[in-house]
Amino acid sequence: MRTLKNILNTIFIFGAIIGMYLYYKGNDAGTIVIMVAMGFKFVEVALRLFKKDKDKDLQF
Repeated sequence: MRTLKNILNTIFIFGAIIGMYLYYKGNDAGTIVIMVAMGFKFVEVALRLFKKDKDKDLQF
């Protein structure tokens, strides 16, 4: 499960960076790329919240 969350976070980070680059270059596709990246982040957060053993995952 941890590996899947790390992969989803990596996709989010790269998507956000690429989306910001495209957005600031004046390309409207940047907004779409950022929204898709946010979708991956929402999935990762949902996996973290709905995990059965919440206490282990929420410790910092």
